[in-house]
Formats: sequence, structure tokens, C-alpha cells
Amino acid sequence: MDKKRQGLAGAQPRGARAALCAALALLASPGCTAPAVEGYQLQAPPEGFLYAAEQGFAGGGIPGRSPAGGGVWLGDIKLDEPRTTVLVTRYQGALAERDGATAREARARVLRGSPYNRLGPLRTLALADGRTASAWTEERHDEYGRFRSLQVTAVVSYDTLAFALELDTSVPERMREPHLDSILATFGLGATTVNWVLVVAAAGVAGLAALGLARRAGRRQPTDYRMARIPGAQPQDRATPVDRPPDG
Repeated sequence: MDKKRQGLAGAQPRGARAALCAALALLASPGCTAPAVEGYQLQAPPEGFLYAAEQGFAGGGIPGRSPAGGGVWLGDIKLDEPRTTVLVTRYQGALAERDGATAREARARVLRGSPYNRLGPLRTLALADGRTASAWTEERHDEYGRFRSLQVTAVVSYDTLAFALELDTSVPERMREPHLDSILATFGLGATTVNWVLVVAAAGVAGLAALGLARRAGRRQPTDYRMARIPGAQPQDRATPVDRPPDG
């Protein structure tokens, strides 16, 4: 008699394998996106910049307001001295529409008559989170009229908070308005976002794949083996008695 052996019933169906692969692909996709920096901050500070929280925030960006906190970014450090700083000062309460212009006018009164400082006009600056800041530039010269440093100030309002950003640099390569504006323009609210549609879809596909595999396992049949006859052996319907040795 030929030996026959049925194939094992444990192979996964193609549909279940495809669903499982799809679930794994979705789970590998970015369901959550984390910001570079949490909270209200520069979201793309220049390479090598370091942040000191709750330090040096007694800035003068918004006159008449008491600072509620902040910090400072330190960059272009040479001989342990930063040549570029970005002061971030936080204030409680939103700004009125003209507060940006008022802050710039207050700075102009302080500098009136100074031969060393030149204040640029008020302009708008689009930020990373869609807000618009009021900004202006201040050039600083020495007694010989040489250009020594540049400061860009931007003030921006949120629903319950306001911020003043003061970027000061003496690095010649950075002392170009568009370049400095691009640094301040990265300011915004950094928050982790969750793509719930993707997360729910991945969970659903994974559940369906697991259900399909479980049902397949429930229908699995036991393996059927048929006995093969050994050549030369005689069939026996019952066991042959074995002679017992005599007692004692």
C-alpha cells in the first residue's frame, strides 16, 4: 500500500497575510509627529545653538509690560562668548493691534539723538505657526561709524500670551536682514500631533487580520496519516500470546 500523507492545514490564507502586511505597513507609518521643540519656541534654531531656560528674559521688547518668563538662545560661541543671542521673553495677556508699533516708537524715543544706533521701519514677519509678528531692525555703529552689530526685534500675540523676540548678532555672515528674519520666522507653538485617522485605520486592519487568522485556526483539520504495510509481515487481528516462564 502506498504511503499517503495529507498536507498540513496550517498554511495562512493569502487574504489574512495581505491584511496583516497592510496593518504592519500602517503601524510603521508616522501616526504621531513630534515638534523639534515643545511649547512656544524657535522650532528650527541654527545648528549649534544652545538654550538656557528662564535666563536673561528681562528684555525690553514690550515697554510697560512685566516679563513672566522666557530664556535665551546662545550661538556662534567663540572663546566662551556667544556672538549671537536670541532673547525670548514671555508676557501674560494678548497684545492690542497697535502694541507692536507702540513698542517700536518707544524704542525710537530711547535712541533719539544717538549717532550710533539706527532704527529701521516697522514691518511684518510671518511665523511658522501662521501668526504675524511686528518687527523692526536696529543697526549699531561705533564712534567711527563702523557697523558693529545688528538687532532684530519681533513681537507677536497669542490668545492669552505675548512674546518679544530679540535677535542680536555681531557675526558678519549673519548680519543680513533676510537671514536673521528666517531665524525668527521659525518661532511658533510646537506641539505633538496625532494622526488619529491613521492610528484607527491601522488598529482596524490589524484586528481584522487577527480575526481572520483565529477563524482559520478554528477550522484547521487534524493531519491524516495512513498506515503503510511492511513487506513480508503477516497481518494479525489480535495479539499472539507470549509464553510465560514457569513459576519457581
